[in-house]
Amino acid sequence: MRWIDARENEFPEPMPEGVLKIVSEEPVDEVAQLPVGTYCIVMTHNHQLDLELTAAILKRGDFAYFGLIGSKTKRVKFEHRLRERGFDASLLQRMRCPIGLAEVKGKLPIEIAVSIAAEIIATYNASFGQHSANAEPIARLLPASRRSQSQ
Repeated sequence: MRWIDARENEFPEPMPEGVLKIVSEEPVDEVAQLPVGTYCIVMTHNHQLDLELTAAILKRGDFAYFGLIGSKTKRVKFEHRLRERGFDASLLQRMRCPIGLAEVKGKLPIEIAVSIAAEIIATYNASFGQHSANAEPIARLLPASRRSQSQ
């Protein structure tokens, strides 16, 4: 997992195992370095940065999942701005916003985090076992008992 932020003080010490810390003054530039088939989550402290990251991810179009934290109102505003930039409606439909399972109504940070994790797991499990260019990185995150199933 890559955790990208311009604010070094936001990273915990020690970093969780399996997390690559990337401190970048230009987080949008880091999108170009992501592997094909990446699961992307955008949840920054700045709506303009969210918009620029969203545009960069959608422009690539080769993600397995893209979720943006925010409300339905934020989604409408972003869709409008992105259509003005020439993004196709079918590509915008691939963006998950609000992010997380709709069935989870809680607003506590832990509830939102679990809901987001559940949505990503559900997305991954929907195509589990299918051969693709992105299976190898995911396989490294799986327990040993499931690694052979993903390749």
